[in-house]
This record gives sequence, C-alpha cells and structure tokens, in this order.
Amino acid sequence: MSKEWRWWLGEFGLAAAVAVMAGFFTKDVPISILYGLFVGTVFFVLRHLTRVTSQLDRQVSEMKDEALNLPSTLSHRAHADPFLRRIVQFEKDELLRLAREAEDGKLTVKARIIARFLPDYYKLARPGDKCLATNAWVGWGTPQWDVIRQTCFDLVDDGVDFTRIFIEPIAATSEDRKRLRQEMDRQKEKLKVRFIKESRLPQDVKPNSFLIYDRYFAYATYSKTPGTSIRQVIEESTFCTRRDELEKAKEMAEALIKLSEEYK
Repeated sequence: MSKEWRWWLGEFGLAAAVAVMAGFFTKDVPISILYGLFVGTVFFVLRHLTRVTSQLDRQVSEMKDEALNLPSTLSHRAHADPFLRRIVQFEKDELLRLAREAEDGKLTVKARIIARFLPDYYKLARPGDKCLATNAWVGWGTPQWDVIRQTCFDLVDDGVDFTRIFIEPIAATSEDRKRLRQEMDRQKEKLKVRFIKESRLPQDVKPNSFLIYDRYFAYATYSKTPGTSIRQVIEESTFCTRRDELEKAKEMAEALIKLSEEYK
C-alpha cells in the first residue's frame, strides 16, 4: 500500500473515530456525522498546505541554486550521501549570507572549522562498525576535545570497534608529550589505543583522520608543514565516500596498525 493510500485510510479512520465518539456522547447521529466531516476537512486542509509548502520550499531552493549558477538542488539528489548534503547546504547558506552582507557594505567571514560537524560525523558509526582514527594534537585538553572523547566512549559502549592511533609530533615539547600521555591514559579506558612518532609515518598518511571502514573517511589538511609546529591550523577538511578512497584509507590504516605500538 502506497503512502498516499495509507494517509487517506488514516484520515478516514480518524474521522470515523471522532464521529463514533461524538455519537456516543451526544446520542445525535447528524451531529456525530458533522463532527467527523469537520475533523476530516481540517486534516485534509492541513495536509494540502503541508504539500504546497514543501513544493514552494523546493522551488525556492532550486531558484537559489539557479541564481548561484549551481547545476541542481543537491538536497534533492537521492544518490548523494545525507551527511555530505548537510555540509553542502551549510556552505550554500553561508554563501547567500555573504552575498546579502556584501550588498550592505559589511561582511563577516566565519572560520570553517571541522568542530562544527565532527561530533555528528563520529556518530555515523553504527554498532558493529570498525573505526580507526589518527590524531596528532588537535585540541588535546580543550572542551571540544572532551566532547569528542565522550562521543568515542559512547560509540564503544554501543558496540563500535574503535582504534585510535596517537602521533607524537616532531615539534612536541616535554609538556606536549606529557599531555599526550595523559590523553592516551584517558582513552585507553574504552578505546584500543596505539602510539607512533611522527618521524615514522608513511609519506601519504593523514595525521588527523577518522575512518569508518567501507563507509566514510575524513581527514584534515593543514596550512603549515607537519613537524614545524604542534599547534597547526586546520585549513580544510575532506570527507570521502568513494570506493577507491575508502580502499586506500583501509590499506593505510592497516599499515599504520603494523607500524605503531599498543599503548598499555
């Protein structure tokens, strides 16, 4: 049975139930029928308004894309990943905001930070999934990192097989190394924690990444050369769902597991 028929059947059932209840309390058949017709009419109007509003929203979105010279409305492309669609929609809204502010002569450019989407990205992992994360000082000891750590713990409690490989940066000071050990001690309570020095990393490895095997791979790119500073600024973040990228990420993950050592 289609959704359309299920909706009509539900509306008819609701109207009939109201009519029966009205007849039971009023003992008046014509009044009960009027009550049922009234309820049915109200729900029919509400449904029609909802459908019209949805169509208008889609038309407005398509007109915005046409004005921005975008090929089509990504939010209505069924083959695009929902998480990736959400990021695109955010960026499109930002572009529209910038265009409106530029017209007023005052422009505020917001930093594009992975922190906005990272917790939700982690939550894409499902019970039974295998995940591997690499981390070379991105926020250890900050409130945002506390949120990410707890998110990881929750995933493990839900049945996710989670391994995190911590990377000791070349430029790390003794205080940085101490903070690294403290963070590894916290995470080994729940996660499989491994450790490797930055100097031993393969050439193409992504120092800060998160792989959900066979489903998603995300990594950050920096504005500075690795090894020059432990507190590097994230320039951009990349999210992959392509099969070839997932396979390469899986191969690199297995290589890192062999090169790194378990932290006990």
